[in-house]
Amino acid sequence: MVDKDKPMPLLVRLCSDKAAFEARPQRRIYFDMDSVRRLFQAVKTYGILVHTPYLIILKSKTNREITFSEDGRMLLKRVSNEEEAKTLAYDVFKVALKASKLG
Repeated sequence: MVDKDKPMPLLVRLCSDKAAFEARPQRRIYFDMDSVRRLFQAVKTYGILVHTPYLIILKSKTNREITFSEDGRMLLKRVSNEEEAKTLAYDVFKVALKASKLG
């Protein structure tokens, strides 16, 4: 079930190769990826597989893989359906939003 208190609307759709889902915010946003990395290290909900100044690859405790970009786009792998992808995307986004450059 998707959280009713969504931090920002996300568009979630199946990628063209059908191997993953893509999620992206409906409005422009940018993240300080070093701050995002520190947040995910602190909450320990997701393991960090890779981090660069432009993206972070996370792994959930349920073996889902999330590639999170500095503009808020996400690639969600190993999810079984769109509803699971939405739930995962909103959970990741809610944590990352604390590091956003909204002003």
